[in-house]
Amino acid sequence: MKYSKPLFALSGVALFLSGCASQVVDNTPIVDTSVLQYNTRIGGYMMPDANVKEVRYTVADKSTTEVQTEYDSWVVDAIAIEKHVADIARFDKNLLWSVNYETEEFAECGLSGCTGSLSPLEKLREEQKEGKAQDDGGEEGYNPNGTESCEVKVKKYDFHVTPEARQREINGFVADQYVAKWELVSEDDQGNLDQHVVTMDFWMANVSSNQALQVAHNFDRKYYNEVIASAPLDAFLDHNAATAMEFLSAGKPEEMKKLTSVDGEPISVKIEWYVDANTCPTPKSEEESTKFDVKDPVNSLKSMAGDFLSNTAEKGAKTWMGMEDGKPALTIIREVKAAKMTGEHTSRFEVPKGFKLIDRK
Repeated sequence: MKYSKPLFALSGVALFLSGCASQVVDNTPIVDTSVLQYNTRIGGYMMPDANVKEVRYTVADKSTTEVQTEYDSWVVDAIAIEKHVADIARFDKNLLWSVNYETEEFAECGLSGCTGSLSPLEKLREEQKEGKAQDDGGEEGYNPNGTESCEVKVKKYDFHVTPEARQREINGFVADQYVAKWELVSEDDQGNLDQHVVTMDFWMANVSSNQALQVAHNFDRKYYNEVIASAPLDAFLDHNAATAMEFLSAGKPEEMKKLTSVDGEPISVKIEWYVDANTCPTPKSEEESTKFDVKDPVNSLKSMAGDFLSNTAEKGAKTWMGMEDGKPALTIIREVKAAKMTGEHTSRFEVPKGFKLIDRK
């Protein structure tokens, strides 16, 4: 027993030393870096409800946006493998790295972004879309004009940006308010209509009073002018949310540029999307009435319940779509919570060592 204390002490020292040995020392240079922190809340049936936290690191010709997502649904949260990702944009190399910290993988592509996803769920979703499109007429991907059997055309497109208020402080930033509103109506060859109303309430901060905002803004303007001028929403939202809202352009990219004519950096953005979709209805198949079978009571009750739930879902479709009950089908709220200059290692703008390259464009 008299040796227990020294042995315990030695084992503690060994543990401490082994812990130190496992830590990797970052010897890359430290540079002044703009660090912006964003919080985003996503709600509605079109995308899984989630809270998204972003930290963006920017210098003159490099920017890394690290994103962590937490889904409200424990099922989605358990199966999602893109909960911790990053995009590293490098003007000096004319490329972008899309990094997945969960799987320790990355893709390398042009600055315009990687068209593929590192998530198997996303790949499966794309395969399903392609299969459906081929079934509908042999085309690949989503066609905003419908299919060969059901053509959809834009009947009305109205979009405008209006100044609403000036000089309000949001999260410590002085900003001006603007409201963008879209009204989009599409019609199929049977006269059925899709109606979309989208509002974007956004507050733009004057970047001259904050060096971190100024650095990020300068990078954004260069990135927009040289890379994504055809996708103005990317200047206000993260790429995934902007992609979900691509339909807003309706083939009128010049109209969308009204958004980017507003000076400043978006500090707070709120989007609400209301939908009433009726075009290209799925033909109803003839349904036989389900009856209770005394010989198979369990399965017959299941079938009857299924029919009931199906009919209830059909009756409530418009409410589910978000128009009838006044609730938006999709809500996105994104805010800059903090902006500061700090010293960061240049490794912030590199793919972590040991990560596997899974795609190169």
